[in-house]
Amino acid sequence: MGRGGTLKGGVISPSATASGAKLNTSLGGSLKNTGDIFASVGAKYGIDPALLAAIAVHETGNGTSNAVKTKNNVGGMMGKNGLMTFDSIEEGIEKMASNLKRNYIDKGLTTIEQIQKKYAPNGAANDPNGLNDYWVKGVTTYYNKFSK
Repeated sequence: MGRGGTLKGGVISPSATASGAKLNTSLGGSLKNTGDIFASVGAKYGIDPALLAAIAVHETGNGTSNAVKTKNNVGGMMGKNGLMTFDSIEEGIEKMASNLKRNYIDKGLTTIEQIQKKYAPNGAANDPNGLNDYWVKGVTTYYNKFSK
């Protein structure tokens, strides 16, 4: 698999393209200094930590959203009662990665564009402001930054 992740939906790498130390240079807010967590969780699930961090940065406004500050929810993950709550940032990263592995990558959704269609679909009922329209561009921009 290549390392693309481009706006045209290039295939994401199944292996690490970013170290925890490299990610830490860009992670802010509640995500500050979590690069090693993204790296270890990525290794555990066989997901590029650059992708995990890119989704988290996009979903949380680089660690500044209420979801990450009050619920440790780094991935905008929804449950039956709205945004899911986790006991720690590490648990939030772990649950996001587990979800991506089981429900996306293992089902053949291996590009940012393919993941978006299920993860943050355009026109979703829980996206009244149409922010999902920018998901591919945002996640791809961060992915390319983190994986260089």
